[in-house]
Amino acid sequence: MKNNWIVIAVLVVLISIKFYYLNLSYLNNSYSNEVVYNNGDASHYLKIAKNISDFYVYSDNNSKIVTEVATWRPPFWPLILSILYKFSSNPLYLIIIKSILEMGLMIFALFKLKKNLNLNLVYLLPFFTIFIEPQYLKYSITFLSESFTAILILLLFTYFLTLDNIKQYHIAIPILASIIILTQPVSLFFILSIFIIYLLNNLKSNFRITILHGLLFSTIILVWPIRNNITFNKGIYLTASQGATFSKGWNEKVISQYTNVDGDLADEGLNLKFVDSTSIVKINNSVINLSKVYMIGTKNFIKKISLREKINIIFFKIKSNFNPFPEKSKPGFLESISILFRIIYLIVFIQLIIRFLRFQKFNFKTINDKVFLFITSVLIGQILMSSYIYTGLRFNSIYSLTMLCCFIILNLKTINSIINYFNNILFHKFNL
Repeated sequence: MKNNWIVIAVLVVLISIKFYYLNLSYLNNSYSNEVVYNNGDASHYLKIAKNISDFYVYSDNNSKIVTEVATWRPPFWPLILSILYKFSSNPLYLIIIKSILEMGLMIFALFKLKKNLNLNLVYLLPFFTIFIEPQYLKYSITFLSESFTAILILLLFTYFLTLDNIKQYHIAIPILASIIILTQPVSLFFILSIFIIYLLNNLKSNFRITILHGLLFSTIILVWPIRNNITFNKGIYLTASQGATFSKGWNEKVISQYTNVDGDLADEGLNLKFVDSTSIVKINNSVINLSKVYMIGTKNFIKKISLREKINIIFFKIKSNFNPFPEKSKPGFLESISILFRIIYLIVFIQLIIRFLRFQKFNFKTINDKVFLFITSVLIGQILMSSYIYTGLRFNSIYSLTMLCCFIILNLKTINSIINYFNNILFHKFNL
C-alpha cells in the first residue's frame, strides 16, 4: 500500500511538470486568439478544426466551401481538435483538454505495458518518465500534431507487445497503424515496416485475419486520398504538401545549407527551374497543381545529378537525421535535455545492432525480441523517410515516447535492481 502511494505521488509530481510548462506558455500569452491563430502549422490545424466544428466541412476558410489548401494537412489531428472544440473554443481550455486527453491515453498505455510485462505497480515507475520526455513535452503544450502522434505510436507499441504464439493479432494494430499515417504521414515507412512484420507473423497461422487486417488498414488510409480526388478531381494524394516536402529534401543546396533543426524550412521552389514554363502556367493558383509541379521538378533534378551526388545527399540526410545534437543553436532547458534523451535512443539502436549480430531468429514469445522488431521498424522508417524528404529533430520526436519505453524494457533488470536498492533504503533504513 505504501508503495502504491509513492507511485501515485511520483505520477502527480511528473504530471504537474507538464502543467508548469503550460502555465509558462500561458504567462507568455501563447494561448491568446491573436497568437494561436497566427502561428504557422499549429494555427492551420486549429483553423481546419474550427471549420469542421462549425460547418462539418474539412476546410480552413470559415465556411462550407472546401479548399485545396486545407488538404495540406493530414486529416486525423484536425478531426480530433474539432471534437475538442465542442467543449470550448477558448485556446487555453482547448490546450488543457488536449493535455487531459493525452495524459489519459498515456496512462492507459502504461497500464497496458504493466500487464504485458507482468510488472508490480512500483516497477512501472521508470516508465513514468514519458510524462517529462522533453521532446514530447515541448510539442504537448502546442497545437501541433507531434505529441499526439507520439502517443498513438506508443499505443501501437503496447498492442504489438501483446502478440504471442497463441494470439498473434489484434484489431487495434491495423486501426492504429492507419490512423498514425493519417495523423503524421512522415511515419509512413515506419508504419509499413512494422505492419509488414505484423502481417508476415500471421500469414501462415492466421491467413484470413492477415487478409482482413490488411484490407482494413488499406481501406482506412485510402478513404482520405479518394475523398480528395472526388472533391477536387486532381488525382489521389494523401496531402497537398507531399510535392513541397519532396522538393525540400532533394535540391542543389541540401548539403551546403540545411540542418536537422530547420531543414524542413528549405525553399521548395529551388527545383521549379527544372520544369518547363507550360507546366508552371498550368498551376493556376492551385495548391495541388503546384505540388505536382514540385514533384516533376524534383524528379528532374534527381535525374540530372550523378549517382555519386545522389548517394552524397542520401548519406548527408541520414547522418543529419540520426545526429542527436542540434546542427543549429536551439536555446532552452528542454532543448538541452533533449540531447541526452536522443543519445539514449542512439544506444537503443546500438543494442539492436548487437542483437542482429547474434544471428538468431527473432521470437515473438520473448518481449525483448518484439521490442527489437519494433525498433527495427523505427530504424527502417527513419532511414527511408530521411532519404526521401528531410526529417530532422521535429519529425523524429514522434518516436520519442516509444523509444524511451524500449530503452527501459531492454534494460529493465538493471533498472529494477536500482529500484530495489532505493526501495530497501526507504522502507528498511528509514522505517517508512
